Amino acid sequence: MLCSLGLLLIIQQPQVKAAPTDQQSQKHLQDYLKAHHINGVMLVNGKGSQPITITNNENANHRQTVKADQLFPIASLQKIITGTAIYQLRQKKQLDWDTPLNRYFPQVAGSEDITVRELMNHTSGLVNNDRPVMPLKGEKQQIAYMLKHLKNDHVHTWDYQDVDYEMLAAIIRKQTHTSYNTYLHQKFAQPLQLRQMKDFSEVAQKEVPQTMDQTVDWRQVTVTTSSDFGAGNLFMSPNDYWKFIYNEVLNNPTMTTEFYQQAAKQEVAYFGGVYFGGDIIRANGSVPGYNCCFIANYKTKKMAMLFTNNIDYLTLKSTSDDLLHNYMGD
Repeated sequence: MLCSLGLLLIIQQPQVKAAPTDQQSQKHLQDYLKAHHINGVMLVNGKGSQPITITNNENANHRQTVKADQLFPIASLQKIITGTAIYQLRQKKQLDWDTPLNRYFPQVAGSEDITVRELMNHTSGLVNNDRPVMPLKGEKQQIAYMLKHLKNDHVHTWDYQDVDYEMLAAIIRKQTHTSYNTYLHQKFAQPLQLRQMKDFSEVAQKEVPQTMDQTVDWRQVTVTTSSDFGAGNLFMSPNDYWKFIYNEVLNNPTMTTEFYQQAAKQEVAYFGGVYFGGDIIRANGSVPGYNCCFIANYKTKKMAMLFTNNIDYLTLKSTSDDLLHNYMGD
């Protein structure tokens, strides 16, 4: 009864808006980017639901400048978008956390013992670390490649695998009888007026800030994003990604509470595309030459995002931790 009461209180909490980030905090964040030579943009709370953009440029090449209104490969930050879409289907009673994978893909060995819940929290036992030689073309080819190369180790313990969210995207496609990308545009892009959200196949290299990593070429970026269907095939502007998280995630306490409840039962507190730590949700994203992250308090709506094209993944993780402790105050 106490648990039910606590859940009710969380769901019924009044809608709040985080206070705008003050000038001193903005300067500290700007100084941090400069001191750590991070080329990119950081988004923090402005008035209402709008972000403030903090920019740092490490060179004079405008083609390598990261902009808040320009497409960027969001990598694993896409997983919360896929997780939110699955949640919507559950709300419509089209599937449930305990729905077995074999309802949609009986050809996957052991699919009768894998549930939607296990895909959402990376305990499915599915593994796939293969990459194609050339970019995959179209969702049918992406799904076919995934099904051909995945393996099932039948061990239902935590294992962060992109294939879990590739499978969830394929489930969305089967359940809705439309393409995954079309579904996202109908349910998110159109209602929220997201003007900069594209599948990798729709993106030209010139639309994206060029990476400062000289060892990475555009083919590597497109190969990676093409094979991360549902888990990294999207390019979005930082502004549009902010708009999605603020409106579809932070403005939905029923969903975040449900995700929290599910994550709390696991060895690693992860569900629906984000890690949980107290009132904080967070995620990191990485493809060759590009890294990004976001951290948010899902109760107060205080949030910070970073999009950068000149640091490696380990540096991103330490930067994310610094934001958590020094900006979020956690």
